[in-house]
Amino acid sequence: MKKCWILVAIATALLGTGLHFLYPLWPIPLVGLFAPVNESVWEHLKLLYWPFLLCGGILAQKTKEPLRAWSGLLLAQLLMPIVLLSFYYVLGCGFAVHGLVFDIVLYYLALAFGFVVFWRKTYVQPYGQDLGALITCNAIYAMCLILFTIAAPNLPIFQIP
Repeated sequence: MKKCWILVAIATALLGTGLHFLYPLWPIPLVGLFAPVNESVWEHLKLLYWPFLLCGGILAQKTKEPLRAWSGLLLAQLLMPIVLLSFYYVLGCGFAVHGLVFDIVLYYLALAFGFVVFWRKTYVQPYGQDLGALITCNAIYAMCLILFTIAAPNLPIFQIP
């Protein structure tokens, strides 16, 4: 089973990497809802959200307890951007760490963190009745990803660095 999780994690990382280059190759509005349309930090959160939801959702359905797995997946969906943004801004603003390699490594680490949370919530931690709240929070987050692609506020996270 662990081999399956590792393969899905790799597939998710590859899908997210490919998604990064999709909009420049196919610049239509529908693609822009799921792929970054510019190099802002906010747009790059789509690389965590959509591939993880797709690949993790397939994996969650194949587990023995899909509701428990979905709970882990949705919790990870909410924690990954917090981890990514925290490290990005602390290291970038606090320690002047910048660069393409830093961004790529941070993306893969946030994704790995998400899969650890997903796995632990699915197999290790006791199951709570939190699925409804997690679905609601994820729906709001997905709507924000889409809305702020269409009408981004004039804040640094939405601006191209």
